[in-house]
Amino acid sequence: MSERRKQLCDLLVSHYKSSGWKVEQAVDGTVRAAGPGSVTWIGLAVAPEDLADDGFRDRLVALGEERMPAGERCPLELLPAEECAPALRSLLAELRLADAGHVEVYSLVA
Repeated sequence: MSERRKQLCDLLVSHYKSSGWKVEQAVDGTVRAAGPGSVTWIGLAVAPEDLADDGFRDRLVALGEERMPAGERCPLELLPAEECAPALRSLLAELRLADAGHVEVYSLVA
């Protein structure tokens, strides 16, 4: 794991833990948080090298389709490195995930 990705993952973990949620760093590189109402939140740190990876598009689509036991889609929260945020937003629009209602892109400033 690159140092940049580790920093972003640590921010996601801190964010979820500050809400009092149970947090797990999954083997697939995502951060999973058990929130209120048994909602499973999926956090993903996005580094510039992810956008150059041929399999990243498919990974985003698969993560956007993950469902909770009751059948609802898991909220997917993406935390990109600042320099790749515009390209990530464009990719989400192209994949039609930007308007899905359960996929959000966060900023380090927030």
